[in-house]
Amino acid sequence: MKNAATDETVDCPHRVECGACSLLRQSYEQQLQQKRRWLMEAIAKKGRPDKKKILPTLASPQIEGYRNRAKMAISTDRERRSALGYFQRSSREVVDAPQCGVLVPELLETSRSLRKLLNSPTQFPYILRHIDIRCGSDPTQQHLTLVIKAETLPKLPIEAIAEACPHVAGIGVNLNPGRGPQVIKGPIAAVHGVREVYVESAGMSLRVSPGSFFQVNLGLLPEIHSRMAEFLDGGKLLVDLYAGVGTHGLALRRNFRRVLCVEGVRSSVADAKASIKSAHVDNVEILGSPIHRAQRRLRSERPDAVILNPSAAGADPQTLEMIVSSPAQRAAYLSCDPSTLVRDLEILIKGGFQLVTIQAIDMMPQTRQV
Repeated sequence: MKNAATDETVDCPHRVECGACSLLRQSYEQQLQQKRRWLMEAIAKKGRPDKKKILPTLASPQIEGYRNRAKMAISTDRERRSALGYFQRSSREVVDAPQCGVLVPELLETSRSLRKLLNSPTQFPYILRHIDIRCGSDPTQQHLTLVIKAETLPKLPIEAIAEACPHVAGIGVNLNPGRGPQVIKGPIAAVHGVREVYVESAGMSLRVSPGSFFQVNLGLLPEIHSRMAEFLDGGKLLVDLYAGVGTHGLALRRNFRRVLCVEGVRSSVADAKASIKSAHVDNVEILGSPIHRAQRRLRSERPDAVILNPSAAGADPQTLEMIVSSPAQRAAYLSCDPSTLVRDLEILIKGGFQLVTIQAIDMMPQTRQV
């Protein structure tokens, strides 16, 4: 693994075909500057940005071997040779990627073992279309989801997979016969070993199930939480919206008398509740409900501070208006997309909030993701 030496460049044999890591040949310092410029350009579309408020990009501790999850597609030709990798940009062609440098090395090792197994006499059903491998803080404890394009469960070589992939502690199966772009849709049935992985964060062991979202770059979480804690300070109540498995709200639990985490994905809600129970945390409540259905409850609360961590689609206007009308004095917004972030900030600022600082965070070095 390589640390974030800012004058260093890396390369990948899959760079041209795959295209996902499009910044590979830039030095890391150039990548960080470029992502700050992209953020400034997004802000400039809504007005003249105050450059003093746009901080330098927060660097990743590692620029390779950082990604703790891989969703890979499988394609098989007429000679039954299988490729395991990623879709080519603007295409459904699968780029075989046995040397993907952004993956945690142990995940890459598992993907190579699976590729070898796919091209062995071991019988895999043709309708196996994707795999989803992830790990938590321990890269040798992995969970593998097999995505099957069928409505019924076929015979699978589970024992052969477990033997070939010693880091895989659990295997699940997702039946997804649809044609859409969503890789995993619907429930994931456990067929072998453990059902989840664990992430050590802020003195807690967070349970993360296959269907739950979690940040792909664990190395940045301590710095993100430190900055959130410094800015939000403390108080009686913190509300964590789009909370996932409770990552951010739980990290700041000691700063507030009470924390309310709101999440609509069932697997994430179950994970958060399990983590709280295991750690005997008594000041955090998990409200399992989509935010638009929890508006009455949320309007009855009087938060001192709010965290938002929505998907790339951003927050819905009703939620933003609820924050504006609440007594919350501070908000920390962790965004997946600069354009929707700027759109949502406009609503918050019109409602009376002031922008203090804004900063790109390099969760995904080598890529265009901000």
